[in-house]
Amino acid sequence: LYASEYAQASRLVNELNRHLNGVLPGSETVALALHLVNAGFANGDLSDTYKMTGVIQQMLTIIEQTYGVSLDQHSVNVGRFITHLRYLFVRIHQGKQLDKEPEPNRIDPAVNPKAMQCAQTIGTVASLRLGSNLTEDEVAYLALHVARVVADARKHE
Repeated sequence: LYASEYAQASRLVNELNRHLNGVLPGSETVALALHLVNAGFANGDLSDTYKMTGVIQQMLTIIEQTYGVSLDQHSVNVGRFITHLRYLFVRIHQGKQLDKEPEPNRIDPAVNPKAMQCAQTIGTVASLRLGSNLTEDEVAYLALHVARVVADARKHE
């Protein structure tokens, strides 16, 4: 999705390894690329950051209320979910939402109807707060993340 940032990150890892005798593994390229995407989203206007933080909090609350669970915001799965939401906001901002990838018919059977309904509610919040309707693919992908964070929360109750 982020070919330009990946290329920049690859050059950065190569240059750092040249100076640091190759201590960074190649897998750091993806992490750096994602940081570059995040940096590209930041425009210096803190109101966007505050809005994004508020929307994420609202979405987490929807999941907690829908399922009657408490989400640990420091858990790996909630962290992944928050990261997914941040990249969703970037895609919304750039007008590049997921569309036909991943294929919804490959996702829907793996997600229970309650997770899909919760994801649709989250999509409604995104539409109202961010001014953009989510594609079916984005909602399906959100449902996978919802199911994952809820399953993780239930394991730790």
